[in-house]
Amino acid sequence: MNKPIIICIIGESGTGKTLIADYIADKYGFALIESHTTRPKRTPDEGGHTFVSQDVFNTYPLSEMIAYTRFGGYDYCCLKGDVQKWNLYVIEEFGFEYLTDKFSGIYDIFSIRLHRDKAKRIASVGAERVGRDEGKFLFKDNVFSWVINNHSDSVAYLFQEADRFMYMLAQVKDLEFNVE
Repeated sequence: MNKPIIICIIGESGTGKTLIADYIADKYGFALIESHTTRPKRTPDEGGHTFVSQDVFNTYPLSEMIAYTRFGGYDYCCLKGDVQKWNLYVIEEFGFEYLTDKFSGIYDIFSIRLHRDKAKRIASVGAERVGRDEGKFLFKDNVFSWVINNHSDSVAYLFQEADRFMYMLAQVKDLEFNVE
């Protein structure tokens, strides 16, 4: 039986993680895993996470967590019950490391690392969020399955690179996608 696939999308704030995750989800039918987090919402309508209190987070059994990290003073995790057949997970490096170290025998884990110029990231999400990431992304690019250096700052380029990654994944895993 084929293992569920998890594509981890990793990068600093403002690199386009959510944009590329939404693109792959819409075009290729992958499910977006929402992290359970104790972080407060940045905006009232913010999605992408399941926001919970620390008391609720503390009720999650460690045996059910497949990706746990503490980032920016807040807890984040994914639960085993969140995983479907094909998944996308926006995650930071140490959560990715935890996931691959402990669960690569259960899930097929791939990764996309995004890079973008700091000034452009600041223009997108603000200096505070970009500053919070300083010194926290330390892994070398060779750790990841695919690296996208978006120096052109082009959405079309990001999507082209996502398509190239998905083509590689389809070849490696002998998958067929229903692309509209």
